[in-house]
Amino acid sequence: MISSSHRLGLVATQRIAKGDVVLAVPYNSPLVWTADVVKTTTLADVLPEKFSGWTGDAGLLALGLLHELATAAAAETGNSETSPAKTPVRPAAVQAFVTVWLKILPHVDDDDDDDKFSHPLFWPEDDQEILQSSSTTKLYRLLDDMEEDAAWMTEHVWHKDRTRFPETVQFGGRTYPCCSVRGFTWAMAMVQSRSFFVNGALRLVPLLDLVNHDDAVEHEVRSGSILGGPAAALFGSIQGAQVVADRAYQPGDQVCVSYGPKSAVDYLLEHGFVPDQCWQYPTAEITLEVDKDDRFYDDKLDILEFETYDAAPMDPVQSFDLTLRRDGQPDPALIQFARLCQLGGTDAFLLESIFRKEVWDFMALPVSEQNELAVVNHLMETCQRALDEFAKCDQELATTTTTTTTTTTTVNANVELCQRIRASEKVVLEKTIAFLKREKEALDLKEYYQERRLKDLGLDSEWSMEDDNPNVGSLGDDLAFGQTRAPGGADYDW
Repeated sequence: MISSSHRLGLVATQRIAKGDVVLAVPYNSPLVWTADVVKTTTLADVLPEKFSGWTGDAGLLALGLLHELATAAAAETGNSETSPAKTPVRPAAVQAFVTVWLKILPHVDDDDDDDKFSHPLFWPEDDQEILQSSSTTKLYRLLDDMEEDAAWMTEHVWHKDRTRFPETVQFGGRTYPCCSVRGFTWAMAMVQSRSFFVNGALRLVPLLDLVNHDDAVEHEVRSGSILGGPAAALFGSIQGAQVVADRAYQPGDQVCVSYGPKSAVDYLLEHGFVPDQCWQYPTAEITLEVDKDDRFYDDKLDILEFETYDAAPMDPVQSFDLTLRRDGQPDPALIQFARLCQLGGTDAFLLESIFRKEVWDFMALPVSEQNELAVVNHLMETCQRALDEFAKCDQELATTTTTTTTTTTTVNANVELCQRIRASEKVVLEKTIAFLKREKEALDLKEYYQERRLKDLGLDSEWSMEDDNPNVGSLGDDLAFGQTRAPGGADYDW
């Protein structure tokens, strides 16, 4: 324990100046794990070449962590038969460090209060159900994804070789769940709480993962040059993940970073705690989806896959954050996606192939009053459903006085945290609904696609004969349409 709130961390052993690189690990170090390393090296012989699980890169890192655990346990017991066919090549000293690092990871069944492993993925089911009903970011979605990936691995990989992929292992005097649903859930909790997204990839770096979060620190783990400075090409410097001091540290001070701007529930689901800064800037999440029953579903999918420019390909299901920073106004990207989802009726002509390259840009601005009304109504209904679910949760908790799944102290802490999350997201949802109501009242004041198009063609003003025949009136009223002089009206001097 280095503090009342941290098990382990990075502590300065000498004076550190502001701007100093406290710790740096090159990306090509055998200590750095990425999804590509797992697919191409660690489990290359058992995973399909284009394997892509529901849990994404975090899931692949979790599989890599279980591999490391099984390998270390086999080495400790002297059972060489469990050694995998392929493994990252590491110097003996580095492998020894990885083995020690594995032993300090929180254990699922730790009973010591100082080493208690508390993460929503391992909360009692009753508490998980409350969290599910307390946020617009759904815990069950993550649990379902993990169960599906673990079930696939069990059927296609683990079950075929239980010597190499044991369900449990004995390591460091304790029993760990390994290649099973419970083991994969533990590994996911480790990866999500300890990995960093840096230089375009999610990376798990033993030692670097020990750095803790502090709201007062501005710097996050960053990418930078190691050795040789900026002239990498001349002096052979390499890129790596760095912890840079944003202040001066004295010996004995804990060195921290910021884990970045995230919502309260994102911090909870990823790191197992919620820092105070999250309550100052409450955030809710809204998820939109192109309706599979939409008659234009295929057209919209084609647009999302090929015609959304830098965002392509986009999934037909998208989640967006709602915040109070814009006075309840939703993210413009959310509105753009919502307009495409609701596009239909007389506006469906925009889905024709002639507009295919431009339609995504069209969605950035109001399309028609009919489309804009559908968008506003759908967003308000989505927000209201979340508020109704929060209210139902409050009512159910009000009538519940006891629980049978765990101790009163733990349940109260989890339930109290869920209540704070509900309250903070409720403020955001209500503010968003208020903004959308104002938008609904002002739909007739917006400029829509047809008006913009007419302006582009110069056809947005009333037509009069004088516009096409500026000489009409000065030459007489006997001119026919399109004429500029009357018959016999020439004044030639022969």
